[in-house]
Amino acid sequence: MTLSPRASTRALAAALTLLAALACSRGPDPGAAGARPVPVRAAPAAERDVPIEIRAVGRIVANRSVQIRPQVSGTIVGVHFTEGQNVAEGALLVEIDRRPYATALAEARARLEQDRARAENARADAERYADLVQKEFVTRQQYDSARANAAALEAAVVADQAAVDRAALNLAYCSIRAPVAGRTGRLLVDLGNLVAAGGQQPLLTIEQLRPVFATFSVPEQHVPALRARRGDVLLVRVTAGGGEPATGEVTFVDNAVDPQTGTILIKARLANEDERLWPGQVVEVALQVGERTRAVVVPSSAVASGQKGDYAYVVTGESRAQLRQVEVAQAGEAETVIAKGIAAGELVVTEGQLRLRPDAPVEVLKPGAGPPGGAGAGGSTGGGGGARR
Repeated sequence: MTLSPRASTRALAAALTLLAALACSRGPDPGAAGARPVPVRAAPAAERDVPIEIRAVGRIVANRSVQIRPQVSGTIVGVHFTEGQNVAEGALLVEIDRRPYATALAEARARLEQDRARAENARADAERYADLVQKEFVTRQQYDSARANAAALEAAVVADQAAVDRAALNLAYCSIRAPVAGRTGRLLVDLGNLVAAGGQQPLLTIEQLRPVFATFSVPEQHVPALRARRGDVLLVRVTAGGGEPATGEVTFVDNAVDPQTGTILIKARLANEDERLWPGQVVEVALQVGERTRAVVVPSSAVASGQKGDYAYVVTGESRAQLRQVEVAQAGEAETVIAKGIAAGELVVTEGQLRLRPDAPVEVLKPGAGPPGGAGAGGSTGGGGGARR
């Protein structure tokens, strides 16, 4: 089908109108001259000394964890603590029926007194026989028998005293006391139950929470740094659940690398005066093994990850966004140490990067101003990635 000249002209005009409308809908190129500046927040890169840290995930263990088991058999007749209570060393926890053991102690004492009286009489007889044998009123055999009888009864007295001590100890074991100060756990055997000495199940567990220890492992490539600091105080920072960090110091570094995991075990002591850290809790650990002098530091929000690696936007003197590929030496929650790509004093974009393109005009908001308009919309095309975590 062939169009007339007039129809062809109308079709060409319609196509040009459509292209113009599409061009207007796309909006101006942020990099073009006269484009509207993108509002952003920015901060200068600083230069200062920063600690060199090794990051790891660890677990809190109690300073002392004691399982309380009965040392005598009997019925539980008293519980003198509340589950989860902090108890002092020596505090009474559980009582076992004392009556059988009090009776055994009384019997042992009576037997001791009986044998003690016999021993005194036998000793007196042996002394009399010693005089008589000198005068030959008795035979040597009679004297020796008297001495042997006295010695046997003396030994019986010693055995009876040991029995009394054992019975007294068993009676004392009826009152189960806290061997250490700490927090009590759940009572695993209720009041009125019969317990046996040496049973497998403990009555309860006491965890000593002041201090506690953080145990963690670091890769074996950090062994040279640890050896270089041998004899020095190594500080750690421990964070649990996003709360305030607790500080402590390393008390133990294992003497061998685990061949299965390629890591070395480390233990750090934490005062834990407020008892924020509990045994079994998973924590983030930062171990300081040195210090970087005159390092370039930027806010962590300024660094993002893309297809080509980590990058950041720098505000130039002409108020334009310049894309920089950077090399991160150490990343933290709030600050990141830059090894290459940004110099101290340069202004880096910390908020509003999602609307930026290389060489786009920017408007740096003053401190206290509202959030960058539309900073959460659109997507970044400069690095091909999102914010770095």
